[in-house]
Amino acid sequence: MDRSCTRRVARTTKIGNRSMIVYGDNKRTQNAAQLQETAIELAQSLDRIPCGIRRHAALVGLFISASELVQGLADADFKVLGVDTNSPSQRLGAELLVGLAAEVARSWRSGFVVGAGIDSRLLQLLAGLDCKAEILTGSAEGYAHYALYPESYLGAGRESGLDANTCVIGIRSIGLGLAAMVAAAIGAPAPISVRPIGHPFDRRVNADPRLVAAWRSEPRARFAVVDEGPGLSGSSIHAVVAWLRKQGIDTERIHLFPSHSGDPGAEASPDVRETWGRCRKQVAMTFERTFPESSQTLRDWVAEVVGSPKLRLTEISGGAWRPLHYADERRWPPSARGTERRKFLASADQDRWLVKFVGLGKTGLRKMEAAKMLHHAGFGSQVMGFCHGFLVERWTDGTTMDQLPLSRQRLVAAVTRYLAWRATSLRTSEPGASLLALAEMAVHNASEALGESQAARLRTWFSKQTPTQVSERVEIDGRLHPWEFLVGSDGTLIKTDAVDHCRGHDLIGCQPIEWDLAGACVEYGLSKAEAATLIGGMGSSVDAGLIDYFKPCYLAFQLGLWSMAAQSENGRERARLEETANRYEAGLTQFLGQAMKV
Repeated sequence: MDRSCTRRVARTTKIGNRSMIVYGDNKRTQNAAQLQETAIELAQSLDRIPCGIRRHAALVGLFISASELVQGLADADFKVLGVDTNSPSQRLGAELLVGLAAEVARSWRSGFVVGAGIDSRLLQLLAGLDCKAEILTGSAEGYAHYALYPESYLGAGRESGLDANTCVIGIRSIGLGLAAMVAAAIGAPAPISVRPIGHPFDRRVNADPRLVAAWRSEPRARFAVVDEGPGLSGSSIHAVVAWLRKQGIDTERIHLFPSHSGDPGAEASPDVRETWGRCRKQVAMTFERTFPESSQTLRDWVAEVVGSPKLRLTEISGGAWRPLHYADERRWPPSARGTERRKFLASADQDRWLVKFVGLGKTGLRKMEAAKMLHHAGFGSQVMGFCHGFLVERWTDGTTMDQLPLSRQRLVAAVTRYLAWRATSLRTSEPGASLLALAEMAVHNASEALGESQAARLRTWFSKQTPTQVSERVEIDGRLHPWEFLVGSDGTLIKTDAVDHCRGHDLIGCQPIEWDLAGACVEYGLSKAEAATLIGGMGSSVDAGLIDYFKPCYLAFQLGLWSMAAQSENGRERARLEETANRYEAGLTQFLGQAMKV
């Protein structure tokens, strides 16, 4: 167990002329020795897993866990020294990661036919890490949400034309592990790593020049800067390039390894854009190129899981699932297409399955266990298996609840039963935003949408609330919209998309069940009597004051979420999203009007 302190840092996102808070960084303080022990156990289990995609996925999971540990130790060094160095412990950790990356590469290139355990030397390196410290860790966004596979950087490295005469630099967090993949692919020495600091849109690097001293005077040496960006500003990658330039290294010697081919986002400065335009770029392979038709593909993995070799896969990401449930496009619900997880419809004869990316390694495995529990409790689809980041569930036919509304009595009873189960069965120690962070988000988004006078009202309202301290969090659903429920032909109610959002890329995270109770009140406009029935049926102690506290937070978060999604769309899609955002804006305005009367 982590002994922890958890932290969820809000990120401001530019939405047109507004700047809303939607995203957040999920961090927790953990005991490094316990993470080390878990990684050793995983490494020792590999020789008991037969060769194939399951063993390869476990190997990648080990690599991700070890990367998380090594970057946490490097950050602990930085916290003490105030400068990035290449200490003996960091060199040991980087050597471990390159060794594990080589094991992943061997399995990947063989088509997953390599079996047995890993090199015993790597176990010795793992056991030899100095893990006395407590470290700050968090799930890497690309691995957890966006189907970024570390193998894709093996491919990018292999195609880069770089060789062993390359200084590979990883940008922590995720960039350190990805840098190890690049180093393994080109035969370069173990990477160094840096942690850019400062404002998210204006990062800088504080590193010991001796990190690159041996490379600087070698004119044929090249420098590979590796990260999963660029993001909204591209400032982290730019900060490393600027630091290298300061060390006298020409831009022509610098190669960037980003995760996508797009430019930096709307907050990129002219200097960042100039850097991005001048540096050579080796873009990580797409999922389809990382696992091409010449080797085992996702279709093969799923076919093995469901036992049907004649399988067809149809991608339904980015809102493409809606025609499967709605005959009339005019009734389509909104879809935040840019942040939806990748998903596919698998079919063979009359059988169909949903194949959805839920995260690599332990992140995906945790979600699979939650999905199994949901099914056994009667709330979710049957889980068929998990294959290297993708959860496979039997496809559920049904009509979404926005098209087939339940009676109010049945609606309240169904939501009560579902949330009561969630409150008792999915308790967790995983982090989420604090009450203060949620209130600050709500006030900020209210200011952007409604103006400072309304935000001041909300700030005053929060100052008068005294909810109990949050003591027990659960894996909240976070998406109780009516289009997220399916009504079967026999009247059975199935909850879709029910394992992702408490571990999403957004600010909220895991919260007390009161968050979902507040969400239900908002989404279904529950009357006081209906809300009382909902609370009374929970079968456990529920803080009504905390539900009230969460209502404006929920409204403000949803307002930011759908407003953000609308900015990247046009036409009907944009209209749907704006209409949804306007509904939450009206709800927040109504809440403030009622609150001021009390």
